[in-house]
Amino acid sequence: MKSNKPEGESEVHPPEADIEFSHWHIPDVTTAVPEDVSNLFGRKAAQKPVTEEPDSILPPTLGQIEEIRQEAENEGFAQGKEEGHQAGLETGRLEGLKQGHDEGFEQGKEQGYQEGAEKALELIKRFEGLLEQFEKPLELLDNEIEQELVSLTLKLSRAVIGHEIKTHPEHILSALRQGVDSLPLKEQGVVIRLHPEDHELVGSLYSANQLEKNRWDLESDPSLTPGDCIILSQRSSVDMRLESRMSTVLQELESHQQNLSQTVEHQKQALDIASEASQVLETLPEEELNVETQQESDGEVTDESHHVENSKEQSPDDSPDKVD
Repeated sequence: MKSNKPEGESEVHPPEADIEFSHWHIPDVTTAVPEDVSNLFGRKAAQKPVTEEPDSILPPTLGQIEEIRQEAENEGFAQGKEEGHQAGLETGRLEGLKQGHDEGFEQGKEQGYQEGAEKALELIKRFEGLLEQFEKPLELLDNEIEQELVSLTLKLSRAVIGHEIKTHPEHILSALRQGVDSLPLKEQGVVIRLHPEDHELVGSLYSANQLEKNRWDLESDPSLTPGDCIILSQRSSVDMRLESRMSTVLQELESHQQNLSQTVEHQKQALDIASEASQVLETLPEEELNVETQQESDGEVTDESHHVENSKEQSPDDSPDKVD
């Protein structure tokens, strides 16, 4: 009996009739595959990386959040404290250095100024002493030269006047008239004493009548020098000697000459004393001079140490804390 199904179509059997059911076991994948095991094509089987499933992250609790906040606060406080401490140290160090530098600079400047001023004063005194030593001989020399010039002037003046009297003896007439005019009573008779040469000159210039009219009585006196004239009356006398007249004219120069002589003498004595003192210092041994110098320096050091001790005593005990 032929079927009514078209050709080419197979007959479909129900699956329940031909399939037999059996248990299927899960293969064991826990064992490691050996490296020398190869597949059908001679290649080693590739091992797949084992991926671990990440642990589940639980949200923090309130206690953990508070703990984290407290730790962050403490850490920030500690960090700020450390940074502030370091900044304070640096600032204090810089300020201390600047203050110490400024104070040291001012103190050194003042001390250097004082020491420099003292040394300058010492050098000035030395230079003044040297200048004085140079000036004294020069001053003495100037005074001696001036004294010689004054003496020469007086001598030249007397020489010129004496020469003028000798070459022009008529100058005696001027002295004669000047002496007679200086008498208080001109009508009284006078005695005129002259050098013999001047007596002859006056007698030749005045006649006997003129002498009698003037009531002049001429007398010759060899003790007088040419140009001398002495006028005598009953109550007074006039000294018109040449030396007296020159002394009157040159009185100021003669007084100056005497002062110069005294000054020169004092200066010579002072130079002699200074020379003797310098010789005594030169003869002193060097050890004594060194001892005196050492004593002076020790005295200066002692004064400085006393000054330092006094400054320490005056400083307060409680000083502000310094940042190390």
